[in-house]
Amino acid sequence: MKSFTCKALAVAAAAACGTSAFAGSLAVTKRNFALEAITNTTAVTLPDLALTIGVARTAAQDFTVVVKPVSATTKFNGTCPLPTNVVGGGGAVTVSLKRSGATECAYEVDVTTAFAANAAVLTFNGLVFSNHSLATEGTTESVSVGVFELSENARIDNSNDLTNVVAQSYRAVTLVANQDTGTSADVLFNAGNSPLFGFIAQNGDSTTVAEANFVVNVNGSLTNAGGTAFDAKVDVSKITFTVTGDQDGLDVANAVVNVNLGGTVVNPTVVAAGNGATATMVFNAVGTAFNSTGNTVVQVNLKTAATKSLGTSRTFGVSAVVDPQLTGVADQSLAGNANWWVWTANAIELRSAFFNNDDTNGNLTRFFFQNVGTAATYSATCQAEAGVTVTYGGARNGTLVSGTTAITAKDICTFSTGKRGSITFTINSSAAKVKGVYQQAINGAAAGYIPLERPYNNANPTL
Repeated sequence: MKSFTCKALAVAAAAACGTSAFAGSLAVTKRNFALEAITNTTAVTLPDLALTIGVARTAAQDFTVVVKPVSATTKFNGTCPLPTNVVGGGGAVTVSLKRSGATECAYEVDVTTAFAANAAVLTFNGLVFSNHSLATEGTTESVSVGVFELSENARIDNSNDLTNVVAQSYRAVTLVANQDTGTSADVLFNAGNSPLFGFIAQNGDSTTVAEANFVVNVNGSLTNAGGTAFDAKVDVSKITFTVTGDQDGLDVANAVVNVNLGGTVVNPTVVAAGNGATATMVFNAVGTAFNSTGNTVVQVNLKTAATKSLGTSRTFGVSAVVDPQLTGVADQSLAGNANWWVWTANAIELRSAFFNNDDTNGNLTRFFFQNVGTAATYSATCQAEAGVTVTYGGARNGTLVSGTTAITAKDICTFSTGKRGSITFTINSSAAKVKGVYQQAINGAAAGYIPLERPYNNANPTL
């Protein structure tokens, strides 16, 4: 028996097994497709698949390359374009179509001139999916590429298919609504005669109009087999925006929405103006009102009706629904920000759901305030039962001194019928400095006390 040196054995092994080295690679740059512009049957063109053959092949050592969708439900359109090829070192190949169909594209690669390992690159360009799952946000689609001997009974290069993500669906339109905390109701509005009826002129707000912005972004994802970039002016029919929040005391009918594109102005349609945090304001902007790609700033301007206090804390949210142009594509909901626009005030409110102003027979009905800060002005608003008229007295407006202030209830307001009602004090100070209580002392009996409540406990306690 002949003996072989280690070097000889290594050379023999390389000659025998050179076609089973595991060195090939597949390079792909994933394409992003716009959720708002495709259905699951919209033809989409895949990116180039660059397959590097990781083994050397001699002349006439031909082989087969098979490209398949990874998902069993994803289909090619049945057309399998021939790949381009680059072979270094003087090598050469001829590629022909072996099989084509919805589930695979198979190619015969005839080696006309030998090439070294990693010297041959086959680039498959123009493959098209005609059925896929890209109409669902965030879905990815992948392809697998296998390299086989010509008979397809054995693999060469890699022991398994090379798999890469080739496409993913993204929202082409997004709503960016960063929180705006720059709006503050002004206790000194109308020279203090209408506390909190308007705004502090700051951060773009005037004394009568508050403004806040959000952004519509179009990211330019692809729309079809032609690789066309998403264009809001072409691919969006309209975007419907909904602003939620307490509209009480606002002149919503004269609100103005500016889409910052060539001075386009959209007037909102009020769905439910009103009292309470569930009120909504809805307005539509057509696709042509937005930049084709990139950011478009939308500015919402809300005007005070200047008829009542706006309170010391309000929160507005914004969301949107995108109506695509393409038939068969469902409207896309954008969550936005439920806490987009948060209002504060340079004052606090203290309330009591009940008080009476009966001072007959020696009864005492009073409000006591403790002020640990500097003297602060106040204004009171009384609420009465249905059909009862409120008449104000001289103590409706006044000053809480530093220390203790007592105010007789009937000096604030009286009622056309009865002695009972509710009350709200608006105070030009912070909650950390002023506390209040209502006292009812019936002659000859013990006194009762009702602490005044601050209705916006989640607001900044220093406001």
